[in-house]
Amino acid sequence: MKKLVFFLLVCISSSVFTQIEPNVKELKQINPKHILMVGNSFMYYNDSMHKPLTNLIKSNKRLGKGHKLRSITINGSSLTWHDVDSYINNQNMGSFSITSSNEYKQRNREPFDIAIMQDCSQCPVNEARREKFHDVVDEHSKTLRKNKVEPVLMMTWAYKNVPSMIEGLAEEYLKAGNRNGILVIPVGLAFDEINRNYPSIDLYTSDRRHPSREGTYLAACVIFSSIFKESPIGNAFLFGIERDIALNLQKVAWETSLGFYN
Repeated sequence: MKKLVFFLLVCISSSVFTQIEPNVKELKQINPKHILMVGNSFMYYNDSMHKPLTNLIKSNKRLGKGHKLRSITINGSSLTWHDVDSYINNQNMGSFSITSSNEYKQRNREPFDIAIMQDCSQCPVNEARREKFHDVVDEHSKTLRKNKVEPVLMMTWAYKNVPSMIEGLAEEYLKAGNRNGILVIPVGLAFDEINRNYPSIDLYTSDRRHPSREGTYLAACVIFSSIFKESPIGNAFLFGIERDIALNLQKVAWETSLGFYN
């Protein structure tokens, strides 16, 4: 009963923010193996969001092996700063690695299956940047599809001291996602759920914008839930977070994803 009530609350809260619903509910690519993440400091805080996401994947045996994630971030950037075409066509990208034993190892370059993109914290809602946000999502989506990479958007979160930001962010990310026919990952809605229902869990650093370790883990759990359609609840990887707190983050991530797409 408690799970059902929480699920209904998530559905109701999501509809409050916007009357727009996501047209795309799941990826065309099932269990994508090679994932590119494109963004800014929201992604690279806490040693990069792709690391907890990688470990969540590895801890879920149903997804198998062979997943490779690449994060390309620029501090303070918007998506207009990123040359996505070069990221996916640079023949040197992923062509080698330095192993844990400090050895150079040549690797075969493998194409990306999907690319997860996020814009600057205010770009979708700022009057001077809103149109540029939609234009660059259009542009990058076309570039990615031309190169057989499925585009995805990660909805960012409101500032801690400006919670109403989530209304505009949710609406603009959904508009951009729907007009390009791409999946939107509702990270911002999960942040709002935690902020309202678990105020003792601080998802922010002292600047009230960037993610704390808990914030990065929550975002990774929402991405995991949304692209793989697998529950993170009970996943053994906790990112060094206290178990009870991590479990609440896992639950909110999963329930937010379910409520958003159903």
